Amino acid sequence: RMVWYQHFDFDTSARALVNRAGGVETNTLTVCQVEVVGTCDPGTHAKWTRAGYAHLYMPDLPDWAIRDLGE
Repeated sequence: RMVWYQHFDFDTSARALVNRAGGVETNTLTVCQVEVVGTCDPGTHAKWTRAGYAHLYMPDLPDWAIRDLGE
């Protein structure tokens, strides 16, 4: 299960990404930024799994995690 935290109200501007000229347009108009926290490191993944620590391993991100982002 995912735990969601809301750091800013939806009607408050909170932009963290840089929008450099000539690059991909980011954070324009009214946006919502989501951060997925987990690990990509196989060693950390193995250590956390052995310790019973629930986490997301990005190379094998489960379908439900991706689906929940869109809902």
